[in-house]
Amino acid sequence: MKRTLLIILLFIIVYSDNLLSQSGIDYPEFEKKLLPFFAEELISDIPKQLPMGSRFTVWGWDVGDFSGDEVNDLAFTVKLALEKKRIVQVYLFVDIDGFLEKVSQFSYEYFELPLEIGIVIKDNSCFVTQKKKEFDWKIDGFRYENGSIFLIDNFATFRFNNYTREAYRNYYTLFNTDKIYITRNGKGIFQTNYLTIPSYSRGKLLYHPYNTDAVANSIEYVHKGAYYWKGEDDASFSVKSAYCDEYLYFTVDIRDDKLVFPKCDTCIGDYLELWFDLNSPDSTGGRFFNLKKDSISLNNKIKKGIYCIKLYPGNFYDKRAFVKEISTSDDVETYQQDAVNSLKVTSSLKDKGFELKFKIPFNFLGFESHPINGKNPFEIGCTLVFIDIDSEWRPEEEKQIATSAFSQANPSTFGSLVLIPFNKWYGNAHNIYVNDIQKHLIDYGF
Repeated sequence: MKRTLLIILLFIIVYSDNLLSQSGIDYPEFEKKLLPFFAEELISDIPKQLPMGSRFTVWGWDVGDFSGDEVNDLAFTVKLALEKKRIVQVYLFVDIDGFLEKVSQFSYEYFELPLEIGIVIKDNSCFVTQKKKEFDWKIDGFRYENGSIFLIDNFATFRFNNYTREAYRNYYTLFNTDKIYITRNGKGIFQTNYLTIPSYSRGKLLYHPYNTDAVANSIEYVHKGAYYWKGEDDASFSVKSAYCDEYLYFTVDIRDDKLVFPKCDTCIGDYLELWFDLNSPDSTGGRFFNLKKDSISLNNKIKKGIYCIKLYPGNFYDKRAFVKEISTSDDVETYQQDAVNSLKVTSSLKDKGFELKFKIPFNFLGFESHPINGKNPFEIGCTLVFIDIDSEWRPEEEKQIATSAFSQANPSTFGSLVLIPFNKWYGNAHNIYVNDIQKHLIDYGF
């Protein structure tokens, strides 16, 4: 988060200087500026990959490494002379085997000036800064790896009435932050940190660097008993999810150096809580708040649509994994009660802990089938909490590690589960060789 804010500040400084000194340069002048960074034969690779026969100006550019090979790459923005809309093209070039190759081209809309679409290459990423409107900014971070350009993260800040919201999403680590403060004095109104769990259609092939596993393995995820937490091997977990038409699936890999199993129905022991907030997100504030005239209303009180499921691993001998408790703030319909019988959980012992696998019928959550409608992802408030007991004789040393800064009485502290349509990613990715691969497949009769 701090890194992203620093990038914004750096860009504003650069932007202010450029605003005074330039209004776009022609391509021959741009080539001269590249000579300190690239050999002439590399620079000569660029023009044939740009709009041929069209007049254009270059408005912003940067040189650096966003492919991780410690060799300079190039990013710049182009405004076509005949383009009447407020649009610039962002070009990303990578040094591949001694050639500067275009790996991606994006269209960005500017608010007043083409210079508002800025380029900064930093920390092995290329950041594209966009002014959406007055006081509203967005930053997209891209990285090139193994033939693919990926959207790694984005940051957005915008004003509404008397407030400013800052939202950060990382599509690689799955870590997110949301913050709201009063614009005139910086007083904080709301702040949360949480993990997003992307849920893909069962059987979908996923590839690096997009991450399927949300990992809670550091002190910032321990919201109870942090004094007793000794590190990742003491208590931590990763979780991944998938869905089909009928069920929502979870696999939770739990690291725990001391397993404690409850010996009776009222005895304490290790278990997992799964929390859902099924209330539809507001169009302005998402899951966290609703905008009401000149004020905001935080979603910080329990209401309908809250579900909790407690899952126990058994003892890996004569007692299987089981669901001990299901609770909800809703009036449960008969079909939901029937669906409880289809809620299944299994467990398996591992070297440094155990694994839980379970499936939840969408019917139980009040959906006829998976709720994805069309091409847009579907977000559900969701937090997993691992309750770790190292000694049944010292219950006061209980630790709780969760996928968000969690409070069970406050839905705005829940994390996120995002159901991804089959042809989409949590984030965005494009392989530069896909057209060549398709051509070869056609040549071979596929």
